[in-house]
Amino acid sequence: MLKLENVHSYYRKIHALKGISLHVKEKSICCLIGANGAGKSTTLMAISGIQGIRQGNIILRGDFISKLPPEEIVKRGVVQVPEGRRIFPDLTVRENLILGAYLHRDRKKTKSLAEKAFTLFPILKERREQRGGTLSGGEQQMLAIARALMASPRLLLLDEPSLGLAPLIVEQIMAIIRQIRDDGLTILLVEQNANAALELGDYGYVIETGRVVLEDTSCELLKNPRVKEAYLG
Repeated sequence: MLKLENVHSYYRKIHALKGISLHVKEKSICCLIGANGAGKSTTLMAISGIQGIRQGNIILRGDFISKLPPEEIVKRGVVQVPEGRRIFPDLTVRENLILGAYLHRDRKKTKSLAEKAFTLFPILKERREQRGGTLSGGEQQMLAIARALMASPRLLLLDEPSLGLAPLIVEQIMAIIRQIRDDGLTILLVEQNANAALELGDYGYVIETGRVVLEDTSCELLKNPRVKEAYLG
């Protein structure tokens, strides 16, 4: 579904991505793991069109999207859930979801998508008239994912969905991500909790200082001594 070929990106003079190449297969969970500052989030931002690239190609279903603006990339089915959730705290859960469906002009379609979101996240249905800023951290993460799903993505980019959450909530979020994949959605997951990511994912890439240094099935990466020592504790 998605390929990155020798992608280079800079923050002014800082060479953030140094030739990233990866392949995300359709209806799978592909994981990016690595330390803080390795380039994981920058990779997602480059795919989304938010971070420009100086060299290389980003290819979605055979089409080159490297030069497209973010809004056009969203229209092509690539939607990102950013690190830190970034919901609208003064809007209700329902209003946050409606904003996620801005591409859809049909009210019936928007209503149907909202009902699907409430089925996937029952707690959000209970909180639908509650302001987003009053939700717990886990509920805000659920809302951020649900809002992204309102855009009917083909490829979902998830940036650190477990960040700052209690272990029990992390388990719930990961179970929901697995269910979304099982329903046919393709997911590219950036996650500092390498153990949780690899147990969830199908395939993985290890990024260090802007480069892919390892790639394999998630099962093999879990057994890899280098990965165990550096990321699994």
